Amino acid sequence: MRSLALRMVICSLTVFLSSCGSVIDKDVGEVAIGSRAPGFSLKSLDGATITSHSLEGNVVVLNFWATWCGPCAAELPDLKQVAASSGAKVVGIALDEGGMDTVGPFVKRHGIGEIKNFTVLLGDQDLFQRFNGLGIPYTILLDRAQRVVKIYRGPITIDGLEQDLKAIK
Repeated sequence: MRSLALRMVICSLTVFLSSCGSVIDKDVGEVAIGSRAPGFSLKSLDGATITSHSLEGNVVVLNFWATWCGPCAAELPDLKQVAASSGAKVVGIALDEGGMDTVGPFVKRHGIGEIKNFTVLLGDQDLFQRFNGLGIPYTILLDRAQRVVKIYRGPITIDGLEQDLKAIK
């Protein structure tokens, strides 16, 4: 009985520490403070192709998430507030395997598409791994030259994100 309880505690801690998911790959690129973010070209929900190059000149809050991730959904109001009031561009990269069929209704239900500076793109695990993704939510703050300023593993806080944004403006 004691060993079962110990296994349950270890399993619970593992799930908690990995947030909503965990994909570990030893061949992950190096995304570090001061480095330029990896390039990408992804489809938005309206079918447009958005490239990392097109984001240059903007401060960007790059957020990896999925519709099934509770902590990801919980931080949405804060991300929407940042997009609406900070001048930073929030780019959500959805990692759902269902793509548009899953992400589109979720975005509509949560009013994300109504926020001018909040763009949702459809990503995949390969891109996530190129950004050193281990679990979601996972957010990277980029300066206007697309250099990594801050890495948030786990849910963001509005106070911390706003403070970091003020530091790079």
